[in-house]
Amino acid sequence: MWSAHSHRDLGALAFGCAPAMVLPWAIAGGWPVWPLLAIWIGGYGLRWRNGDGRLTTDCTILGVCYAWLERGELVAIVPKSWNYTMGVLNGAEELSMARIATTVAVALTLSAAIYPWPRKMSTMDPRLEENEGKYHWRSGVEVPKARIFPCETKHARIFPKRHAFAYSYLQCGYPIIPTEHRHNGMVRFSGTDRSLGRWWLRVRAEDYLARGNDEHGFYWKLKTYLQEQHVKDSEWCYAYLVTAPRFLGYAFNPVSFWYIYDAEHQLKKMILEVNNTFGERRMYLLDGSSSPTSPTIPNSQPFPRAEEHEPQLPNGAKSKFTDVWMKDFHVSPFNSRKGSYSLKALNPFPFASYENPMIDNTITLKSSKDHGKLVARLYSTGKSFSPDHLGLFGTLRFVLSWWWVGFVTFPRIVREAGKLFFKRKLHVWFRPEVLTTSIGRLPSSTETTIYKVFALYLTTLVNQTSVPFRITLKTSIPEPVTNLITTCGEDTGNPRMRYIEIRVLTPGFYSRLVHYTYTSEAVDRECIFTDERNRTLWICRPQLLPLLLSERSSIQINEQGVRAVPRTYLDELRWLLLKKLRCAPADPAYSVTPKSTTSTVNDIRHRPYSELDKFVRSVGGQPYAGEYRRAVTKLFLAQRFCFGFSEVVGLVDLVLRVSFCLLAVLQLRKWSELGERSGPGDCLKLLLTQRNVSACFGAHRFSSWDWWWMAKSAASMYACHAYGLLKGYK
Repeated sequence: MWSAHSHRDLGALAFGCAPAMVLPWAIAGGWPVWPLLAIWIGGYGLRWRNGDGRLTTDCTILGVCYAWLERGELVAIVPKSWNYTMGVLNGAEELSMARIATTVAVALTLSAAIYPWPRKMSTMDPRLEENEGKYHWRSGVEVPKARIFPCETKHARIFPKRHAFAYSYLQCGYPIIPTEHRHNGMVRFSGTDRSLGRWWLRVRAEDYLARGNDEHGFYWKLKTYLQEQHVKDSEWCYAYLVTAPRFLGYAFNPVSFWYIYDAEHQLKKMILEVNNTFGERRMYLLDGSSSPTSPTIPNSQPFPRAEEHEPQLPNGAKSKFTDVWMKDFHVSPFNSRKGSYSLKALNPFPFASYENPMIDNTITLKSSKDHGKLVARLYSTGKSFSPDHLGLFGTLRFVLSWWWVGFVTFPRIVREAGKLFFKRKLHVWFRPEVLTTSIGRLPSSTETTIYKVFALYLTTLVNQTSVPFRITLKTSIPEPVTNLITTCGEDTGNPRMRYIEIRVLTPGFYSRLVHYTYTSEAVDRECIFTDERNRTLWICRPQLLPLLLSERSSIQINEQGVRAVPRTYLDELRWLLLKKLRCAPADPAYSVTPKSTTSTVNDIRHRPYSELDKFVRSVGGQPYAGEYRRAVTKLFLAQRFCFGFSEVVGLVDLVLRVSFCLLAVLQLRKWSELGERSGPGDCLKLLLTQRNVSACFGAHRFSSWDWWWMAKSAASMYACHAYGLLKGYK
């Protein structure tokens, strides 16, 4: 049961998969492989009809394997097709339908391979215009230009053990300016700043600030964030983002600096956007109201913007920005989440047209007892330059000099962590779950599937309660970020309306939710009766939950239409496997109760289908039944046999699919080789007159048709599809 939109999506995937699936076989294998192709395409169509999302991957694996094994034949066909085309155009060759089909197939394959390559993008923002070397946006406000900053970063750990390192680092700066326009009296954002820079060096809005709504671009996301922090639009005008860009499509960004300027180009605020190695994020909004006192990095030298070279600043302009704030985000396993930060940052643009901008930012971490623990500094090591003025050879020289820096950032972090753990013997703090002020990691496909079911489950609960409800669900999923669930037919102004905000702090909540038999138990253990460091869910007004999760409401959902959903015996076996595999979620990082060394406690309760299972098995949850069951079964297998790592289960699944595809490829090659000595005309003649197909596969090799061999070949060809169908769709 799936929508027309799903049909269109899978239809597009099927069209994109066709060149990778059929054309290499048709070109290199010839007519002998057509019976096996028919078997493969039949299984493909059956899985496509059921909305199998793994089809594209399986097709690609099969096509790539076959193209690689037959690469010699395929390479030889390309010049032959070119020569034949030229011969036909010159009148030296006669038209042949077979050769025309081969030529068209080659052209389609090459087109499919070439099309996805990225196009070059200009770093010159279309919202900017240049006038006498100065950049303005269309409103006439002067802004700094995009810049590349060669930098170095230094880290010095002072307490409890001393440790220091320094590495080269690359930063880029981009002006973040309005993209809005008015349409019928309404302000709209064009989203032209979704991506800034060139294809080999760019920044994308999806990598910054809150997750989701990336199509609106940088400025809209920044404006929305500042409004959420109660910053008025009149208090700022534009921003300048200094960050590590995506280099050849890859980036790891520990910290980005947002410089917030007003219309007079006064540095009013800064945003420090911090990312940890777990994919979590925290934005700290600073107003420069505090002056820090922090230790310095040993053996470090101040950056050479000497006092005599300081530019003459306009009245009220800041050359430096300082602030102090409390730490509430886990960054390093060698530091707790307590303590405070202080920042000393150089204003890179004292005025908009400043020609020698520099980066010099120092962050100091202090413990909760006010001991200096760590000093980190990022500073320019050379003059910044504009990417628009590099030219071809300058671009090549720049890429060859800096391409490796982004790729080694994460390995460098792992290397230094290894030194701190093995050499310095520092205490390791387990990662706590994020607080409400931070942003959780990106969800997996499994967690996205469970979210869809959970949102539909809440909607059904709300519509079955006697009390009208309005739930604001913060999903921790990029799309949608927020889901509003209201009782059908009820006005939000109804005085009987009950309001609840449910905030999923991390997508890991969805992976843990399915382990619980009862939804109320999941809420208790993941939100209410747990350590703050283990909390994956936050609820405003939890006292209203009994009205929503009452026994009566659960019974209505659990019994709704379960018997009306037709399922085969094999489908029921799949659901029975899920029920048998159900187990408790992994223990939290921070134990709520001390562990006893003298006795162990085991959960001996019978585990029936959970409330979420029963809802999915009903008519209301049927659209997600197959997808949900496969996702949850994968999580249970991982918890029971792979220490909770679902990636291991996914890897085993991928190995099996690749093995089945290779088995099909070997059968294709074998059939192609057996049919080399006979032509399609001979085969067709014997089929019509003698009903003997041995000539099609070399009569000198087989005295009679081997039906057992034929069955094995068909089974080998169909194995990949059979494995996919075995997982079921209900």
